[in-house]
Amino acid sequence: MSDDREFDRMLEDELSALPPPDGAVREVTPWRRAMGRVVWGIGLTTVTVSALWLDYILPAVGTALLVLGFRTLRRENRWLTACWALSLWDAALFFLGCVWDSTVWPDPPFALGWAGRLIRLALAFCLWRGVRAVRRAAGQPPKAGAAGALTLFLAVLCLPTLLTGAEVRLTGLLLVLPILVLYLCILRCLARLPALLDGVGYTVHAAPVRLPDGAVKALWAAALVAGVLLAGALFCRYPMEWAPVEAGEQAGLEEVRGDLLALGMPEQVLDDLAPDDLAGLDGALSVTVRATEEFFSGAPMTREEQLLLTNVAVELPGGHWRIIHHFLWQTDPGLRTTECVKLWPITEERLGGWRAEEEFTGRLLYDWQGTTYTGHYYRISKEHYTSNTAFWGETQNSDVFAVFSLPARGENCRGYLIYGAELVEEGWLLNSWSNYTHQVRWLNYPAMTAMEFDMSGIWGSECTFYTAQSAIQFLPQEE
Repeated sequence: MSDDREFDRMLEDELSALPPPDGAVREVTPWRRAMGRVVWGIGLTTVTVSALWLDYILPAVGTALLVLGFRTLRRENRWLTACWALSLWDAALFFLGCVWDSTVWPDPPFALGWAGRLIRLALAFCLWRGVRAVRRAAGQPPKAGAAGALTLFLAVLCLPTLLTGAEVRLTGLLLVLPILVLYLCILRCLARLPALLDGVGYTVHAAPVRLPDGAVKALWAAALVAGVLLAGALFCRYPMEWAPVEAGEQAGLEEVRGDLLALGMPEQVLDDLAPDDLAGLDGALSVTVRATEEFFSGAPMTREEQLLLTNVAVELPGGHWRIIHHFLWQTDPGLRTTECVKLWPITEERLGGWRAEEEFTGRLLYDWQGTTYTGHYYRISKEHYTSNTAFWGETQNSDVFAVFSLPARGENCRGYLIYGAELVEEGWLLNSWSNYTHQVRWLNYPAMTAMEFDMSGIWGSECTFYTAQSAIQFLPQEE
């Protein structure tokens, strides 16, 4: 019995000493595994799909593969060491871009995107020289045509941006398709890099590492998710400044208040007017009011988040009018990220019988623990922009936007916008619209502000934002 066991042990030792099949050796060589990752990384970071966040997920995977691939080869020659350093810089810029896209900050500076392109170009050049050096050390002709073609391709794409100093986007199928086909051919040639050293007797030794590949992947994924969530939570709002409303700020305007109340001005709107705006209504001849309630919810429409929109037209002597668009959150507004009020005011372009006054003013208010606070809009401006919708197609627009963020806590959040107009010809409709856009769903990545959503022309019940419209419309002589 003991002789049989001894024989089995000797047989196992002999079999373990036999070399594995050639296919298994090729599969586990450091060069094959590392270059396979590099090729996949190059492909995933340059050819992406803009759907289901694949334009973020695929480059994130590709960036990690580039770092892991060059980490293995970083001791092989100085060019591959440079590739590893560049891949780390590229990963840092990608991380910064992902975090930036979760905030409401403007697009990153042009220099940041330009730096990323230069890094990719430098990485392709160092890869070309690194592969040549490896082949030379292996006794092969120092050629790396695919990597050289990639370098030239990226350099040509960067040339228009370098010459113009601005971002250049390629559009049109006849222009984009040949470039895409050429790039796919280059990637197909790059896919042969892992097999360059097969059967030449040259061994590439993997550089020692402290963290296993699985740990690097997990840390990379965790850092991206944590960075995006943290930046999105901290920087999803406009910076706002609030101050307590001064006691008796409307003192001395009691007679104006009384006249407006008698004409039918809603008391809530009247209470919220700044002293200068209230004084501008002195001598009012008539007050016309149109009020609507809107309900916001991230689920199918419910009455959980209720917004009261009040539109007021005040007639003054000499054919002058003051238009007030007022909003009041009657319940907790839910998400407090970015808000937008877009006006379609009375203008000569829309209504020829009116002459518009271009000055738009207003303020924001809220209550907290018995104190009323006020603040200015983050920005009130007239914006010229292009929107593209399925129904209307591409349209050029010029509208007035007031953007802001509600306070992180507070009740009765409210505000108004006021502007003036003059009726110069009888028979024209007074027609002024207010469009209030509010975020109703958490999922908003890359981050879009309420104004950007409004400009996009997107509509639908499943959107991240919802827009409530209200208007005041009437013929002054009939009213």
